[in-house]
Amino acid sequence: MKNIPSIKSLATGSVLIAVLLGAIYTYPRWIIAELGESSPWTSYLYQYGFGLIFFLVGIYVILKSGACQVGRGRDSFWLGVLFVGFIFFATAHALWIVASLNIPYLGGQ
Repeated sequence: MKNIPSIKSLATGSVLIAVLLGAIYTYPRWIIAELGESSPWTSYLYQYGFGLIFFLVGIYVILKSGACQVGRGRDSFWLGVLFVGFIFFATAHALWIVASLNIPYLGGQ
């Protein structure tokens, strides 16, 4: 017998796609309205905001497919590495922006 998705799966997928499309449309407009186009935090929030959405969707797919099972071998470790890596790079990028805004450049002196 063929693998036919259930009505519940189709409805859940349709709602998820609609929510993601709504977020893709409204999120950048909201950031620009709040911070303006020239703020360095606009691109940061855009990048890591969408990055977080797609990262979490990817983690969901990994867990639901059984490719990573928490508690099996080293899977928990590698799942932790993924989360810590995302947090590390987002934090490092934020600190770099804070440093660029608050530490004066002396230029060639």
